[in-house]
Amino acid sequence: MNVRNGIENLGQILTPAGTGGVSSPASAGKSSGESLGTDQARVSVTAGQLAQSAAGSDVRLDKVSSIQQAIQAGTYNVPASAVAQKVLTSMLAQH
Repeated sequence: MNVRNGIENLGQILTPAGTGGVSSPASAGKSSGESLGTDQARVSVTAGQLAQSAAGSDVRLDKVSSIQQAIQAGTYNVPASAVAQKVLTSMLAQH
């Protein structure tokens, strides 16, 4: 089982200005010898913190591994009452 949160490469996308981040559309057609002018992109403090947070994941790999093995073996079991409780808690928290 492969679960992804969609932000694995966030650190590469949100690199600070001047460190070779994502190129802008204005520079897409220019050769390396031409000047890019004065356009600049800066990463906000929040985006920088988000990138650092994604890099320092708090995933407990040992627990994930044991659950993956149980799922593959067909022995992973979650009580229906626990699922129902989480669904109800989630629904009530949204309002």
